[in-house]
Amino acid sequence: MTGGPATDEATEPYRRRIAEIWSAALGTPVTDAGHHFFAGGGDSFQAALATATVRREWGLEITVQLLIDHPVLGDFSERVARFVDER
Repeated sequence: MTGGPATDEATEPYRRRIAEIWSAALGTPVTDAGHHFFAGGGDSFQAALATATVRREWGLEITVQLLIDHPVLGDFSERVARFVDER
C-alpha cells in the first residue's frame, strides 16, 4: 500500500474498526487517524488487549510490538490492512 486516496479508502474500514477496539481498550473515544495510542493514555496492558482483539478479529499473527512500533491509529491501521491483504 502506498499512500494515496485509494489507500485511504482501502484502509478506512480497518481504521474505523481499530478505532472502536482502541476506544474500548482505552475507555475513551478514539476518532482521529492521528491518535497516538500511548500518548492518549494507553499502557502495556491496554496495548496487549487491543492487539489481541485485532489478532482475533482478522486472524493475524501479530504481537504487541506492532502497536509499539506503530502507535498512531492511521499507521497501525495501514499495517493491519497490509497484513490482511498479504494472507
